[in-house]
Amino acid sequence: MASTDPVTLSDGSVQLRPQPAPEGALCWSVERVGGSSTLGNLTLRDQQSPQIQGSAWTRAWLDVDVPANADSARINSLAQAVRLVSQWAFAALGLSVIAWRGPTIPALRAILHTAGFHVHPLPQRRSWDSEGGVQDAWFADLLPHDAEPIGVRPLTAREHQVLALMAQGLSNQRIAQALGISENTVKNHVRAILDALRATSRTAAVVLALQSGLVGFTPQG
Repeated sequence: MASTDPVTLSDGSVQLRPQPAPEGALCWSVERVGGSSTLGNLTLRDQQSPQIQGSAWTRAWLDVDVPANADSARINSLAQAVRLVSQWAFAALGLSVIAWRGPTIPALRAILHTAGFHVHPLPQRRSWDSEGGVQDAWFADLLPHDAEPIGVRPLTAREHQVLALMAQGLSNQRIAQALGISENTVKNHVRAILDALRATSRTAAVVLALQSGLVGFTPQG
């Protein structure tokens, strides 16, 4: 079986330091190279029974611990870290899939999508236990070929907001009113979104975003 000894990971931009973890799990803290503050924590948990000594990992859960108000710079750094952990796990542990389930927090969704995960458009109803009670959760998964480098620029936090409102069918004027920015600024964001997603129209961008899980439907009730 592959070794599950914790390792330090870095791509020259972010660094992941191994942290103590319970049996059947691996944990890292994430920092920017040259920085001193922790951006968040990542944990891989074996989906198989950890009680079976010597059993090889084949599927794993990823846990991402990050502030809900993370800005775009932190989101992009943590997405890099998630990709690093995933690439290492596929190569070193021989995993067939890495899955993630988490609360409906936009920053978390942005991190997983930017890292290459397929985020399912519809949340899983009442599948997340939180301090405030049971709530809906997003689900995402990553296969080995998904973890390969990609050339698409990740969206900024503001572009995510604009795209989400586009997906709701709002016009540029209504988006501007909702975000408290000018309509011209919205037009600039829309152009940047189309360029980043390599989409030819607003409709194509929304369809692509829904299919990839970049934005999703949130059923009411």
